Amino acid sequence: MTPHEAKQKIEELTHTINNYNEEYYTLGQSSIDDNEYDILINQLSDLEKKYPDYASPNSPTVRVGGQPTEFFENVRHNHAMLSLSNLYNEQDLLDWVKRIQTGLDQEAFKAVCEVKIDGFAISIVYTDGEYSQAITRGNGEVGDDVTQNVKTIRNLPLILPKKVTLELRGEIFLTKERFEQINQQKSKSGTQTFKNPRNAAAGTIRMKNQKEVAQRGLDILIYDVVSGQPSESHSKNLDYLAQLGLPVNSRRKVCHSSEEVFGFCNQWQNNKDKLPFEIDGVVIKLESLRERELLGFTAKSPRWATAWKFKAEKATSKIVGIENSIGRTGILTPVANLEPVQLLGTEVKRATLHNYDQISKLDIRLGDTVFVEKGGDIIPKIVGVDYTKRPDQVQPISAPTNCPECESTLLKPEDEVDLRCESESCPAILQGTLEHFVSKKGMDIQYLGNANIETFIKKGFIKGIVDIFTIANHKETLLEMEGFGVKSVDNLLSAIEESKKKPINQFIFALGIRHIGEKAAKVIATRVKSLEDFASLDRSTLEALPDFGPIMIDSLVSWLSKESSIETLKKLQKTGLNPMPVELDENQPFAGKTIVLTGTLTVPRNQWKLKLERAGFNVASSVSKKTDYLLAGEKAGSKLKKAKELGVEVVTEDQISKLLGE
Repeated sequence: MTPHEAKQKIEELTHTINNYNEEYYTLGQSSIDDNEYDILINQLSDLEKKYPDYASPNSPTVRVGGQPTEFFENVRHNHAMLSLSNLYNEQDLLDWVKRIQTGLDQEAFKAVCEVKIDGFAISIVYTDGEYSQAITRGNGEVGDDVTQNVKTIRNLPLILPKKVTLELRGEIFLTKERFEQINQQKSKSGTQTFKNPRNAAAGTIRMKNQKEVAQRGLDILIYDVVSGQPSESHSKNLDYLAQLGLPVNSRRKVCHSSEEVFGFCNQWQNNKDKLPFEIDGVVIKLESLRERELLGFTAKSPRWATAWKFKAEKATSKIVGIENSIGRTGILTPVANLEPVQLLGTEVKRATLHNYDQISKLDIRLGDTVFVEKGGDIIPKIVGVDYTKRPDQVQPISAPTNCPECESTLLKPEDEVDLRCESESCPAILQGTLEHFVSKKGMDIQYLGNANIETFIKKGFIKGIVDIFTIANHKETLLEMEGFGVKSVDNLLSAIEESKKKPINQFIFALGIRHIGEKAAKVIATRVKSLEDFASLDRSTLEALPDFGPIMIDSLVSWLSKESSIETLKKLQKTGLNPMPVELDENQPFAGKTIVLTGTLTVPRNQWKLKLERAGFNVASSVSKKTDYLLAGEKAGSKLKKAKELGVEVVTEDQISKLLGE
C-alpha cells in the first residue's frame, strides 16, 4: 500500500466507523455486530501506527485509549464551575421561587427541571466542531485537564456535524449495570470493589492509563451550554445539542409554577430506581438566559439555579465512642464512632454531632442506637436516638473543658453554640491555618499539600504562615529527606516564590480571618493596593464598603487590632511577599463610588460589572444609603423604587457610558 492509498484508507475507515458510532450511540441501533466493528477498529489502528502522519487527533481509535498520562495539567476555566445551593423540602422550594420573583420583580416563573445524575461534573469544549478539551471542576476556577481520558467515552462525539465552538457542562457516570459488572470482575480477581458508581466514575476519569479508562465503559450526559448558545432558551439549547448528536439529559420538563416543580421532584423521588443510572435529586434552572443574567451569581453558586435533594436515606447504628477535633478556626467538633453501617452505597463508621448543644438537645449517650443520615447525601450526621433501645445506666455525654490537641481551656463565646480553642500555638489550628493559606482559592501554592505541611511542622520548619516563605533555608535538609528529590524540591520552592505575587484578594482570603470569605476579600481588594494599605484599614473605611456588614467589620477590625497580626504582615513583607493589586483603570474617577444594577440591560451584566469595577466602582447587589448610582434598564422594579425613595441618582446605560468616557 502506497502512502497515498494509506491516507485514503485511513480517511475512509475513520468516516465509516464514526457513522457506525453515531448510529449506535445517537439512534440506539447498529447495522453491524461487535466482531465486525472490532475488525474495522483494528484495521484503522494498524494503519495509523504505520502512517501516524495521516491519523486524525479525533480518530475513533482513541476510544480504546492511548499512551499513559504522566500527570494532569491545571487549567483555568473560561467560565467558573460553581456548585448549586440545595433545597430539601417544599417550603425551601417556595422560598427559592419567591426570591427569584423578587429578584426579577415579576410574578411569572418558568424553569427547566432535570434529574440530577450522581456522577462527576466535567467541562467540555468543542472548537470549530471538533472535540478539543475536557476539564474537571477542581475548585470551580481551576481544574485538571483530562482531555485524553474523556475522549475514550464512546457516546461523546469527537466531531460535530457543524463547525460550532461550544463550552458545555456534563456529568460523567457509570450505569448501574456497568457498575455491577466491574465489581463482579473485581471480586473474581480478588481486588477491592467500588462502594458506589459515583466514586468509581470519579476515580476512573483520573486514572493515568487511558486503556483502563476506556475499558471501564463510562457514559456522559450534557446538561448545559455556557458559551456558544444559539438561543435565549435553555430547553431550546438542549434540543440543539441533541440535533448535533450530543448525548443530552432527556429526563427534563419545563415547569411554570412551584407546584409543577414539586410534582416533577416527587415523580423522580418515587421512580429513581427505574433509571439506568443513579440520581440524587433534581436540578432546577431558569429557562430564560436573559433572566439568569439579571439574577447573576453569589460567590459560590448561581442565583438562578438550585438542586432539590431527595430525602436522605436513614440507617441505624450504635455509638461506640466520641472523638473531638479542632478545626483551623479553633471550633471543637464532636464526632461519633459508630458500628459500621451501609448508607447510600458507602460504609459509614463516623458521623458528626456538630456541637455539644446538639448532643444535649437530642440527649445522645454513649451506647445509644442512633439514626444516621447523609446531609445532602454527602456528610453523615446523627439526627435522632432510638430511645427504646437505650441500655440501662448509660450516662449523659459531658463536654470537654480542655482542647484535645493542646490542653488549653476551651471557651464558649457569648451567643455562640460552639466551644472554641483560642491558643495560637494549638497544632490543629496551625495545621488547618496552613492548609487554608496554601489552598487554590488562597495563595495557590502547588506541591505544598497537607502531607508536606504536616511533615514540615514535625521537622520544625514551619511554625506559622511566615515560615512557608523561608522553607528555602532548609533546602539542603529537604534534599536528604525521603521523597524529596531535586526536581520536587525545586518545584516546591518555585511555587512558593511565584505565590508572592498572587492577587491581593487571594492573600486576604488566605489569611483565614473569621467571616472574611472570597467575596468579602474581593470587596476589600478594591480599597487596598498593598500590605500597608490592608494593615491600615479602619472601621470607617470598612463601613463605606458595599455588602460589608457589621459582623465582617467587627471581625476584621479585631484581627487588625492584634499586635501579632500586624507583626505577621510585617514579617511577610520582609520575605518579599508583594500581592498584586486588583486590576483597575489608571484613571479612576469613580473610586469609592457604589453602583447597583437593575432591570433588563442591553449589555450582559457580567460585562457591565467588569467595566464598572475597572473604573473604580464598587458594584453592590442591593440599594442602600451607601449607593451612589443605580444603573436601570427596562422593567426595573423594587430597586428603582427604593433608589428614588433614598434620592440615589438613577442612570441609563447611555448615561453611564458617557460618564465612563465611552
